[in-house]
Amino acid sequence: MPQEKRHPVAEMPSRRRQRALETLVIFRRSLIYQTKEFFQNSTLHGVRYIAESGRPIGEKFMWFCFTSIGAVTALVIIMSLWEKFQTNPTITGLDTDFHNQNVVFPTTVVCPEAAFDHDRTEAIVYKTLANYDEEEVPKYTSFLEVLTSLSFERIGDAKLLAQSIPKTKLEENTLRQWAFEAHISCESTFVSCKYRDEEIPCCEHFEPIYTEHGFCYAFNSRFKSTATEDVKTGAPHDLYETDKKWALFFVPNSTSRIFIFSNEEYFGSDFNAQIDWSESQLVEVRISKKNTYTTDDARQLSIGQRKCIFSDEVKLNYFPDAYTFSSCMKQCRMNKAIKLCKCNPPFYKPIVNVPMCMLKDLDCLNEFKANITNIKDCLQCELSCSKTVFNIDKLIKIVDRPESTGVLVEFLTWPIIRYKREVLFGWVDLLVSFGGIASLFLGFSLLSGVEIIYYFTLRACCMVYKNRQELYEIEERIRREPPPSIDLKLSLRSHSKPRFGDKPTSAVVQVKPAIEGQSLGSQGPLWVHQRRNEKDYINQAKNYYRTPKVLPDHGYTNNISNPWTTYDHSQYMP
Repeated sequence: MPQEKRHPVAEMPSRRRQRALETLVIFRRSLIYQTKEFFQNSTLHGVRYIAESGRPIGEKFMWFCFTSIGAVTALVIIMSLWEKFQTNPTITGLDTDFHNQNVVFPTTVVCPEAAFDHDRTEAIVYKTLANYDEEEVPKYTSFLEVLTSLSFERIGDAKLLAQSIPKTKLEENTLRQWAFEAHISCESTFVSCKYRDEEIPCCEHFEPIYTEHGFCYAFNSRFKSTATEDVKTGAPHDLYETDKKWALFFVPNSTSRIFIFSNEEYFGSDFNAQIDWSESQLVEVRISKKNTYTTDDARQLSIGQRKCIFSDEVKLNYFPDAYTFSSCMKQCRMNKAIKLCKCNPPFYKPIVNVPMCMLKDLDCLNEFKANITNIKDCLQCELSCSKTVFNIDKLIKIVDRPESTGVLVEFLTWPIIRYKREVLFGWVDLLVSFGGIASLFLGFSLLSGVEIIYYFTLRACCMVYKNRQELYEIEERIRREPPPSIDLKLSLRSHSKPRFGDKPTSAVVQVKPAIEGQSLGSQGPLWVHQRRNEKDYINQAKNYYRTPKVLPDHGYTNNISNPWTTYDHSQYMP
């Protein structure tokens, strides 16, 4: 039966695969040659002695050890420098240029223990929710009073009081709006106020705020709260060295908690009260200011390296004015509450397209309050690169003067010290350090790296396409080369002095070595001829890649389907 002829189109993929395999084989041979060339001509210290022909094995091993030790040592030092660059690239020092700094009086927040107006709340409930039914008034009044001091800790109390109220009863207003109906007024919170030793109207400077601590009044705050939004306030209150007194004095009307913090921050559950004031007490607080700012050079570092965020570097969705740590933490809690309960808690600022939590949502908030307040979910919040902290250096409480009560917040001394964070180890320092270490131990430079890439990419590829025929011939000779004979004798043999009668171990180079002990006459001593033979060996090896040759047909083309992937002695290939 006649054999079917294969269509030429069907043979094309097979030829392409064979061609690709042949290219890979000669590319491997080109890489081997470029490796030898690189080791012989490289500027790296000690490398050329490893690949130099005629060197004893012991000497090659010695230089290999030296080069390896230098490379490992350089790598260890470079890794330690990299770790230092990643973990501690900045340094903080003192900056005594206090004349040019702007001193803003700290935000002072007063949170009354009873943040509701009982008479006002009863009047509102009697006319609206109770529908003029006096028996229903206490039920709604207790719930609204809890709303004025609502926080994640008191959501459970609000949930219990809400069980006796119909779910649809309070839907005409949000819980935030009902809280504003019942909160205590500013006139009922303060008796008198002084700033810089001058009388001031309290309610013009203390703004109402509704936060995670309930209803409070804040002096020098960044915002004030209304039933529908949080509004930015005007310019903050500054201090000057020429002021008569750097202090704020006020007399609360009832037991209160007092918070003192920087004007840069947003008030929330991250803050703890520094003063618990009760009636008939005089509390004097002496504070000091500690400001830390970061130079613009630190912007070259990542946020994780410098461990702070510039105010204009990250834009928050709900607090876009300027980044601060407290605003980031507050937004994180807001996001978790919205994600878990599909609504915004009443003590947070209203958000467009996000509904405020209603009476029915208290069960969800109470269930997930531990998840919402878990700070481990807000690890992306870093400190601000410009941070101000007010420390209480002296706290005096006087209880035996009922005629003199109030709270005095005063600077102990004028702020004359600031802390400056600047770059200690930048990218340029890192590059110089890497270059110095690599040059010291290996003689390595940037051009050495370029040279390595050049040898094993561009030069190797160009050799495949420019000297393809020569590589075919060399590969064929090595493929047909018989395996070297194995000498099982126990006698020592020098690798640098071939004995008479030894055959070359490579089909690529067949140079007859000098006969040991042969008389040279006037040609010079024996070692001169040995050295010349070594040079002839190298030159002849290079000529295989330079002299154009035609690959002869050895009879394998018709008998072997793929001669470049079939080796008789492939385990002996270099």
